[in-house]
Amino acid sequence: MTNRRKWLRGGLAIGLTGLAGHQLWRHGHDYVFAEQFAEVVPGKIYRGAWQKEWPMRRIARDYKIKSILALAHPYDSAIAVKERALAKELGINWIHKPIIDQRNEAVPKTIFDILDEAASVLNDPANYPIFFHCHHGLNRVSMAQIAYRTKYCGWTLDRATDEVASSFGLVKVNHGPDYRTMIQYYDKNVLPYRENTQAIAAKDAPATR
Repeated sequence: MTNRRKWLRGGLAIGLTGLAGHQLWRHGHDYVFAEQFAEVVPGKIYRGAWQKEWPMRRIARDYKIKSILALAHPYDSAIAVKERALAKELGINWIHKPIIDQRNEAVPKTIFDILDEAASVLNDPANYPIFFHCHHGLNRVSMAQIAYRTKYCGWTLDRATDEVASSFGLVKVNHGPDYRTMIQYYDKNVLPYRENTQAIAAKDAPATR
């Protein structure tokens, strides 16, 4: 065998080994590490992507998760069924609020209705500590975070959007809702809610002499 052939075989072997290692890391990574996991409110609210079983068990254990809010996938999909079963095993409350337009279903809901429901779940101390997620942990989970921040924390839309932009980035999608939807949500659902809340507070306030 000539030296050239030896070098070619050696280079090929190294290349194949590197490729195999890369594939092993790529497909094994999700089974070991938590995807897109981050703390939103210390000790109370955490966000991320859909997790494989081992990372989810670690998140539940390390952060004493009491509730999981799932924002993607149909109720009877394999992913949802598996996570629901794991939550039941761990004694975790599993809440399903997929952020999709449901106006054609038996109980019609708009995207804004679902965002309101998701924000309400995140605002309920009875659910803490809570982990909320969509599939990739980037789009729908960010929309729910913005809804929570603006409706229940009193944040402006710019402040809530900047929080997401500085940590995960703002994702635009060609099909379906993304963070740009939150402009209309803020105008239609958040601002009227604030005005109504303020009006009730003013009405209930004791009269001054």
